[in-house]
Amino acid sequence: MPGPHPAAGRVSLAGFYFLYYATVGIVLPFLPAYLKSLSLSATQVGLLLSISPLVSLLAPPFWGHLADRTGRASRVLTGLTVGATLAFSLFLVARSFPALVASMVTYAFFASSFTPLIDSLAMHYVARSGGSYAHLRMFGSLGFIVSAIVFGLLVAKVDQTLVLTPLVLLTLLIPWTLTLRDSAPTGLRPHPLAGLRLLRHADFRWLLAATSLHWVACAPYHGSLSIHVMELGLSPSVVGLTAGAGVLAELVVMALYPRLAGGFAPRHVLGFAFAASALRWVGMALTSSAGVMVALAPLHGLTFGAFYVACVGFLARRVPPELRASGQALFAAVTFGVGGLVGYTSSGAAYDWLGGHRLFAVAAVLELAAVVLVLQASPPPEGGPLPVESS
Repeated sequence: MPGPHPAAGRVSLAGFYFLYYATVGIVLPFLPAYLKSLSLSATQVGLLLSISPLVSLLAPPFWGHLADRTGRASRVLTGLTVGATLAFSLFLVARSFPALVASMVTYAFFASSFTPLIDSLAMHYVARSGGSYAHLRMFGSLGFIVSAIVFGLLVAKVDQTLVLTPLVLLTLLIPWTLTLRDSAPTGLRPHPLAGLRLLRHADFRWLLAATSLHWVACAPYHGSLSIHVMELGLSPSVVGLTAGAGVLAELVVMALYPRLAGGFAPRHVLGFAFAASALRWVGMALTSSAGVMVALAPLHGLTFGAFYVACVGFLARRVPPELRASGQALFAAVTFGVGGLVGYTSSGAAYDWLGGHRLFAVAAVLELAAVVLVLQASPPPEGGPLPVESS
């Protein structure tokens, strides 16, 4: 029986990226300000934001192994979307700090695994049908741009609209997941610890050390930008415009990545991206101007766009297809889990202590350390991806 037409698979993947990252485009830049509006301190906001990376230490490896073990990543993703939608609805009634903690834990248990699973489906699709992962992933950036800019321009203040709008988008995402199809190799049943055993290879350890440190350095931007903007007396539209301009640059970088960076080793692209990020955070440390913040935002094309595509390329050269979801989940758990946990927890408290400008200066120093770490990785093995362990 013939499989789905390649164009249909491309539309399904691109549509999922668009809808999901449209949700992220509202939640990521505006949630800190919403939480602050509930009379929480910046430290409490930082603790709440650290919940998702804390859960990411365990949830993505669990769901990733389930997807590899069953060969049904698409249906696992459907279940995650249903769970995330129900969990996010809890924010409609959560007001106290304990209730918000419970809501964040429940939502993160499901939502933290979206990215590794959809990325694994995208990489399997590219391996089977050709094309570029970057050209699929850029639809996520497009969704982020549209939602961040439109939401930022339409709302006069951050209120419960921030909960209702993403909830609608998550609800739309549920039926869309039913259009996704699996194309992973079947027959092998990976050992439950096969994904974790990738850590035995030094290159993985260098990559994850550098990417998690990079994510720590990004925490002041992701976790404190809206608070910083409000305390400077600037309009909420600055948050939306900064985020939107940044992800517009991310979209351009992803569209051009195969042509401009495809011939470079991923570790070299990562080193360049981290150095550019250091320059960006230095600029944020020195300015209180809305115009300068928006002008610095295009460097986000390197901070996240080139960074993320290069990481996926790094993994694709070293992880066997049978472990692709587990490999992506390991990357997510360490980079966004450990890095996010340390970053959000420390940046929330550091913001209260140092203020926004000094906090961005610290982030610049961390990026330079990440450059040194990632350049320790060696070229990928000539024999192809590492062998899978099965049971």
